Amino acid sequence: MSDLRLLLASLLAGLLLPLCLEQLPPWWLPWLLLPLAALLWRTLAAGRYLAFLLLGLCWALLFHQQALSQRLAHNHDNQQLLIEGRVAALPEQTATGWRFQLEAVHVSHSDEVLPDLRMHWWGGEPIAAGEVWRFEAKLRRPRGMSNPGAFDYEAWLYAAATGGLGSVRSGERLSLPTATSWRDELRTRFAAALAPVPQGQRLLALLLGDKSSLGDADWEVLQATGTSHLMVISGLHVGMLALAVFWLTRQLLRWGRFGWSWPQLWLSAPVALVAAGLYAWLAGFAVPVQRALLMCALVCLTQLCQRRPSAPLVWLVALVSVVMLNPAAPLRAGFWLSFVAVGLLLFGLGGRLAQRGIWARWGSAQWVVYLGLWPWLVLWGMPSSISAFGVNLLAIPCISLLILPVALLGALLEVICGWPELLRLAAWLLGWLFDGLQWVANFSPVLHFAFPGWVAWLVVVLGTLILLSPLARLLWLPAAMCLLPLLWPSIPRPSPGVAQVTVLDVGQGLAVHVQTAQHDLLYDAGARLSSGFDLGEAVVAPALLASGVKHLDMLVVSHADNDHAGGAPAVARRLPVTRVVSGEPERLAAVLPAEPCVAQSWQWDGVGFALLPAGEATDSGNDRSCLLQIGGQAAGALLPGDIRRAGEYRLLPALKPSALLLAPHHGSHSSSSYAFIRRVAPRWVVFSAGANNRYGHPHAKVVARYRELSVEPVYTAASGAVRFQLNDLTGPRLSWRWRERARRFWHEQ
Repeated sequence: MSDLRLLLASLLAGLLLPLCLEQLPPWWLPWLLLPLAALLWRTLAAGRYLAFLLLGLCWALLFHQQALSQRLAHNHDNQQLLIEGRVAALPEQTATGWRFQLEAVHVSHSDEVLPDLRMHWWGGEPIAAGEVWRFEAKLRRPRGMSNPGAFDYEAWLYAAATGGLGSVRSGERLSLPTATSWRDELRTRFAAALAPVPQGQRLLALLLGDKSSLGDADWEVLQATGTSHLMVISGLHVGMLALAVFWLTRQLLRWGRFGWSWPQLWLSAPVALVAAGLYAWLAGFAVPVQRALLMCALVCLTQLCQRRPSAPLVWLVALVSVVMLNPAAPLRAGFWLSFVAVGLLLFGLGGRLAQRGIWARWGSAQWVVYLGLWPWLVLWGMPSSISAFGVNLLAIPCISLLILPVALLGALLEVICGWPELLRLAAWLLGWLFDGLQWVANFSPVLHFAFPGWVAWLVVVLGTLILLSPLARLLWLPAAMCLLPLLWPSIPRPSPGVAQVTVLDVGQGLAVHVQTAQHDLLYDAGARLSSGFDLGEAVVAPALLASGVKHLDMLVVSHADNDHAGGAPAVARRLPVTRVVSGEPERLAAVLPAEPCVAQSWQWDGVGFALLPAGEATDSGNDRSCLLQIGGQAAGALLPGDIRRAGEYRLLPALKPSALLLAPHHGSHSSSSYAFIRRVAPRWVVFSAGANNRYGHPHAKVVARYRELSVEPVYTAASGAVRFQLNDLTGPRLSWRWRERARRFWHEQ
């Protein structure tokens, strides 16, 4: 059995290896490695393990090469096309329209096939799964923002087999859904039945895995209490359902009224597996559900074959099977959290003396998961909840043993008999649970930890495993010390006299982090989009956390336009801010009590700073930008906000030469005059603008003007976040471009 485990572990290692590559090797390499695997199998003592590793590597490489070939062609990138396709899964209604997956896509009136697309229709009409539509849409390749500490959107799209993105301009429904789209019909039917119950639509998340049925406030409550996993169809729910159906079938067969003459297991195991499969289908076969369904299938199969494999072996087979089916699945946080949680339970509870009392065993299981998953949440940039341990002790039984069974039985009665009362009872019960979670969330802070680096993270994992092992009583002190890197991560800061300037990739907006030896300043914070997506929360705050920022000494909001100030409230909620300064303090949100920008200068850790107001109170928003000058002439930086030519001319006498310049107004044609560029005399100019943005930033003439004056342009749309070190002694340097530094093969060039 141990030999089989080593073979499976070798296969898994081979499947995971390509995810570490910046570029995939040539297409012919996997075919060249296959004969080598056969040779190793026959010649070396350890050849079988190496052969399995190479087999996993070859399979994964072939999968990834095929997946990359399915992306939207470069000649269609940023092009508007007339396309046709079928709406897949459950469309999600947003604050601004509809977001949905389009499959079986092709160019209208053509045989040219396109990959599956993730679409967004601003202000569009209602759509349903299974409908066939013709859309006029602007397509682009699966590209996202690239920043340290932030969510890797391109990896998420790749794991979902999404080959492109689309923004719908107009649409025409070509055909209604077929009988195969009854998942969407169930959602419509259940939503109508639950309409009389306040917030009753929440139950759809448990019944159908419809995450859109939960609002932002609901997710905040779940995040604060560590119960997000309960409000989707998780592996726990699938396993509990399979166990319940298995037990119920056995009891009915023992009743003896069905005339079943064969062994009871031959019917109860398949029925339980079918029930779990149907429930998994309702969930859309997410990775945690795949894991649970595979483990259920393996357990049923071994029972039918009268085998007794160990639980760790079943877990390992399920893990390898999921990765074999989709070698990109490990790019999802849910893959690791679901499998690691089960693995921790097997490690922390397996082979131990039986504990007295069901609550003692249940409490031990919760403690194992709570402590063991902590470093994995940090790895994926996810918050931790202090109250999660205590809340889950009660919430999991409440959901799994009460609300979910009532909901499933109520759904069955509503479909068969049209009787919704039991379904509504489940919704009431879920509402009462949410009331309790809301009360706990008011007193439960959400903790965010910076990733401490791979070596320190592995030390933390080792510490948690020791604390969960039988050695905990002997080694609790050194194991607890292993956890210290999470609480006090060692993240390097600039030396005295050095300023570190990081221009974040926030699309069409601006956010710049300036760090010295002991101080941190944020200049602008990106936008909050009309869809509700907040770049301050999703990009800026995680990037600050990744740089070791615990509080901001100053937040400068150049002016109150959304692309500069929209994300500032979210940043202020995540991090304490000592001082807020703005060119338009009266237009900022009430949670940002800002003082007006006035001419002033100061020093932090040997680095000089100066604020300059661009205009008067009667000027327009852009011309009231608050400028920030950093450092000396040899290695300084100038952050001018959105000033236009008039503001540039007005400020010329006060400006100092700077090695780094942030292009005024994202490189608009109304700024960056010759006189301004010559006065600042920068070495680099950074254009913070979205890729293929509708404003045409940066303007081609402006870029040509900088090149004419020997200034090197840097684009956040192409480079991602960029970091500069400003040091008067050694001179300025461009430290890194994040898209290059963190590149993997699935990232767009």
